[in-house]
Parts: sequence; C-alpha cells; structure tokens
Amino acid sequence: MPSTNFVFPVRYVSEGVAVQTTSRELSALGIAVRSLAPPQVGARVSMALYLPNTAVPEVAIGRVARAKAGAPREAGFWADFIVVDPQARMRISHLLSDRDQAEEGNHRGFPRHTVTLGVRFRSARDFVLEHATNISRGGIFIQTDDPPPLDTAVQVEIQLPDEVAPVTTNGVVVHRQLAVGGKQPGVGVQFVDSGDDFRDRIDRYMGTLVKD
Repeated sequence: MPSTNFVFPVRYVSEGVAVQTTSRELSALGIAVRSLAPPQVGARVSMALYLPNTAVPEVAIGRVARAKAGAPREAGFWADFIVVDPQARMRISHLLSDRDQAEEGNHRGFPRHTVTLGVRFRSARDFVLEHATNISRGGIFIQTDDPPPLDTAVQVEIQLPDEVAPVTTNGVVVHRQLAVGGKQPGVGVQFVDSGDDFRDRIDRYMGTLVKD
C-alpha cells in the first residue's frame, strides 16, 4: 500500500527511551519517522501519533523494518504497524483519503501560525540569535540572513512567552529561502528528537494561538 508524505508529531519509545519527533510518511500499514538516532531494525516501538483533528494521540505498536542513521536527509526509520486499534486504523485510512484529495504538495498535518519569537540555533557553528516568524506543531520558520543548507541538522532554542527557560529541540532544515524577489530569507526547520517537556510546552503554546 503506498504511503503519503505527511508531517505531524510522533512520540516513540524503544528500549525504555522516549523520543518526541515528527513523521515523514504515513500509510494504513506503517509510518516513516524522522530520527537522527533511530532504533535498530527489528526493534519493537510503541508510538503515539498526534494526528490532526484528534483530542488525544492514536496509539500504535510497530516493528522497525528499515532504519538509517547518519545524513539528516535520510535519517529515520520505517515501522510496520503490528498492533493498532481497528477504529484508529479506520481513522488513519479516512485521514489519508482526505489528504489525497487535498492540495498537492502540502505535507503539513497542522497549520502554521504567524508569531514573533526569539530563537537561537546552530549547526556546525556557534549559536546564532535570530527570530521565528511562524510555527506549527511540527516545525518552525526562522528568519536569518545566512540560512544553512537544506538537510542540515540544527539545534534550536525557542523563547516562548511563558518566560520560563527556552525550550530546546533538534531539527532538520527542510526548506531554505533566500532573499530574492522581496522574500524573507530564512529556513524551515522540522522538529526531531526532543523530549516530552518540549512537546508539552509547544503544545500548550500552540493551544493559546488557536484560541486567539
């Protein structure tokens, strides 16, 4: 069964370690997950899928069929679903059907919101202070005059309005915008390999944006 490009938050647990990351593709039979340090082939993974239009994540257990570490562009794994609630599988199938009929090229599972947030990020260089201009549950756009190349792994610190310490995550550059045609230069970063505190605080913040 073919898979669909689809980005949404995913929490997986393998060998007692919990990782908050994001998806790459989804089908009714399995899921491709971005992860810079994926579990090994054959590993059993428990997953929470934060699908759009659901109050609580769908829970699934999978077996890693393919995995690749190293280059951020391809790093991650494919897990075949081995235990999924029948109703959850039906909801996934309906969601995929709806997306097939939606606008082609839109892989995001959640809308972006315009924001102004202080951000520090780094790749191979020192941390650079910039600011973000939009955010979703799966990623962030950072305005910068010196955008790193596509598929670069970066570390990101986001200062949320709650005035607590910044939230920190890893990410992969999935979009690069140069200052041409009056466009704002910067990078779109997909969140990968963070912790539960990051997901909890981002989701609470996103909830305030939806209410506004």
